Amino acid sequence: MRRAALVCLGFVALIAGCTRTGSSGEPIAIPTAVVSGGDIAGRLIGGGALPTLEERPERPLYVLNVTLDYASGNVHAQQRIEFVNPTGQTITEVKFNVPPARRAGAVEFRDARIFGQAEPLPFDLTDAVLTVQLPAPLPPDKAIAMTFDFTFKVPLQEVILGIGGDDTSRGPYSLTCGHWYVMLAPFRDGEWDTPAYVPIGDPYTSELADYQVSILAPEGVIIAGGGDESREGRLWRYALPKARVFAFAASDVYVVDAIEEDGVTFIHYVYPEHREVSAAVLNTAARAVRLFKRLYGPYPYKTLRIVETGRQQGQEYSGMVGIGTTIYAGYRGRGARHDLIATTVHEVAHQWWFNVVGNDQIRSPWLDEAFARYGELRFYQEYHDADADWWYGYFILGKERGRLTGAIDLPLSEYPDSRAYIDAVYRRGLMFLNDIRKRVGTETLDAALKDYYQSQAYKEADQDAFFDALARHTAEDIRGLVKGYFAGVVDLPCRISGNAPGCRR
Repeated sequence: MRRAALVCLGFVALIAGCTRTGSSGEPIAIPTAVVSGGDIAGRLIGGGALPTLEERPERPLYVLNVTLDYASGNVHAQQRIEFVNPTGQTITEVKFNVPPARRAGAVEFRDARIFGQAEPLPFDLTDAVLTVQLPAPLPPDKAIAMTFDFTFKVPLQEVILGIGGDDTSRGPYSLTCGHWYVMLAPFRDGEWDTPAYVPIGDPYTSELADYQVSILAPEGVIIAGGGDESREGRLWRYALPKARVFAFAASDVYVVDAIEEDGVTFIHYVYPEHREVSAAVLNTAARAVRLFKRLYGPYPYKTLRIVETGRQQGQEYSGMVGIGTTIYAGYRGRGARHDLIATTVHEVAHQWWFNVVGNDQIRSPWLDEAFARYGELRFYQEYHDADADWWYGYFILGKERGRLTGAIDLPLSEYPDSRAYIDAVYRRGLMFLNDIRKRVGTETLDAALKDYYQSQAYKEADQDAFFDALARHTAEDIRGLVKGYFAGVVDLPCRISGNAPGCRR
């Protein structure tokens, strides 16, 4: 537990009007807010313009205070983030990703400053990248706390084909905020990671963090977010540790059902017309968690929320999954031959492959999507074995029946469209893992995946880590399989490459 040292002010505490310098360079007089919502993790020390934290947070801590205007889709956020300089060098600026800002005019960024300091900081918000100038150099491995004040409008739900589009959107019955706040850009390979938006897949990048969130919602609006929840009237609070993202959904029509199994509470937030399927969705999620706990390792939270959204697809978040309303269509609450069951399992599997074992979803999307899809196959074979061949034919082979093409290891930007991405990553990615299973045996692959999960928990894994785990459990030569599925050079461990020249010892 973090030690409380410096108590923050109330939920919304306005101070006198001040100025900030935005991208235009012109001072703008605005009222700003002191970000609050809990105690600061470490005592501020050091004088001058850049006080640092006495205690360095183990990972970034986000404190988010939100006022939600549900009817208009407007969000006012006051944010504090505590973090250690991740660069290993002295810096004078910090970069952040602000996903909603990819839409011109969607975000009004009002203020950036060092926590507790009266003077705002100069910043530039270009496209979806926020660059903040520090008031003094920040040495390597020192930690600071920064605050932001901004508003944004949740865009109307896009109508798209395939997989992609904003995961922050609103429809007629709900809104969802997925990647919506100011996210510290990872520092990789000597630079801040601020990739351009790609309209397919999950074009977001962030690192493991802790979250404390307060959401003030209108009367009658139900909020669903990741983590432990408490409520005081219209104020909803969430605590979410060791997570990749904090997301929330809101609706004034949600019906809420829940079950508890093995210490985990499963909660389904659903539109009234689909409530008849709640039991099936909840039982599917509970069965999936039971299976993946046995195969890989523990589920990391006490609660898992399944939320119906206005989208056309499912979406993984930390401690919460979104299921698009079109996926519910036609399901009557019985049987497993429906996209609602498969999608629920897929998104639940992402709690293991994405949330606990992280990966670069932009440059190596196969490392979470193919693994989550493999979880679907194992689920059907475990609980609905008579339907497993149907699942494989419908979701993997499709109409192509073996004519699928595309390397599984490309970054998002190298797939020409959503269909090519799905075919390669979701379908051929699953085929690759299943072919390994056929080669080495189910028991061996199970052991390797559990090893991979446990050795890479709360890290950002790469494909070398997976192949290393596999090599710890088999000596089967898989060079031929890799050659058939991968475009890039794969440095396999010697043990699973027949001791080929240049293999990894």
